[in-house]
Amino acid sequence: MSPHPTRRVLIHRHLTRGVFSRRCTALLAVPTLLIAAFVAFLPGAAAEAAGASGAGQRAATSAHHPKPPRPTPPPRPAAFVVKGAVAHPVRLTVADLVKYPQHTQQVSFASGSGTQTHTYTGPRLVDVIQAAGPKFRPEVKNDLLRYAVLIRASDGYESVLSWPEITEGFGGVQALIAATEDGVSLAADGPRLTVPSDTKGGRYVSSISSITLVRVGS
Repeated sequence: MSPHPTRRVLIHRHLTRGVFSRRCTALLAVPTLLIAAFVAFLPGAAAEAAGASGAGQRAATSAHHPKPPRPTPPPRPAAFVVKGAVAHPVRLTVADLVKYPQHTQQVSFASGSGTQTHTYTGPRLVDVIQAAGPKFRPEVKNDLLRYAVLIRASDGYESVLSWPEITEGFGGVQALIAATEDGVSLAADGPRLTVPSDTKGGRYVSSISSITLVRVGS
């Protein structure tokens, strides 16, 4: 016995609507896919995708291969200046002291930790200042007797020697600007003043930062 005519109509309509709905969905999906494909080929989208991919690759590479640390530059050698009443102020390092005549002396002096004995090598203080050209006043008799040398350390410590004290014909003290102490270079810390006539080490200025010739007379 055949189905009821009305039921056949309803079934037919239901099937027809299902087919129509699937066809509409398929038709709507086609433009969506076309639009997505078109956008993907736009230059901006491609660049953005490439940038994101490259950034991810760089991040992964950086994580697995970190950059090596930059090497620490070697410390600059300590330097000091010769200045004041001189015609040619100059900046020197311990390495520069070799261009002056060299002298070696063994000295002993009292310090806070007891008596110290060391061997120093370097130029004489008077030779270094003479090379800078002291500006004594030629119109003043024995003007050089009115000058002193102020030696300053990098930590602010200071000491004074008179110019006649280190000059031949007067005191003649063989004060050195030592470049080495007991055979060890003082390049890293800076040179040291020696005053071999002193029994105390107060004027043995370490780590010299400046040597200044000053006029103290009228």
